[in-house]
Amino acid sequence: MIFDIEEIYEEGLNFDVLEPKERFNMDSPDCVLTEDVKIQGKLEKSGQEILCQGSLETGLSATCTRCLGDFSFAVKAKLSVHFIPRVENDKLADEIELTGLDVEQEFYEEGRVDLSHPVRDLILLSLPQVILCLENCAGLCPQCGINLNENKCGCKSEESCDPRLAVLQQLKDKLK
Repeated sequence: MIFDIEEIYEEGLNFDVLEPKERFNMDSPDCVLTEDVKIQGKLEKSGQEILCQGSLETGLSATCTRCLGDFSFAVKAKLSVHFIPRVENDKLADEIELTGLDVEQEFYEEGRVDLSHPVRDLILLSLPQVILCLENCAGLCPQCGINLNENKCGCKSEESCDPRLAVLQQLKDKLK
């Protein structure tokens, strides 16, 4: 997914690529790419700046946060990246204020734009913080560890109270 800037003409450069899943190292045991990544979009040049607008689609195998079961997770996201040339700057500011554009900003070198890192980042950012296989996932039984989505267990469903909070539990029981 490396594009030469010289190939981006005045009207822009449309692209539609299917990148192999092995190209993206996800570095996470909780989610693994199961499908190749389909990326469509357009590169536009404005002076030395390059704007990439597009979309991506892929599939992951993710681990549910509650029941620890693996399930398929589809990723569909909008890609928006602003590339600027990398310039070596000896002057470092004490404080730098980031704008909304800085979050989507990447650097390019040697007259080539590489979309690999922004695409990988977008895939990871598309995942929710709490990944659930089902919206109402029951999780695991805290006593026996059985998956409550698949089976019921005979354990007490009443949760034991932390001894430090027993006084509050007594107050709650009195108010009922």
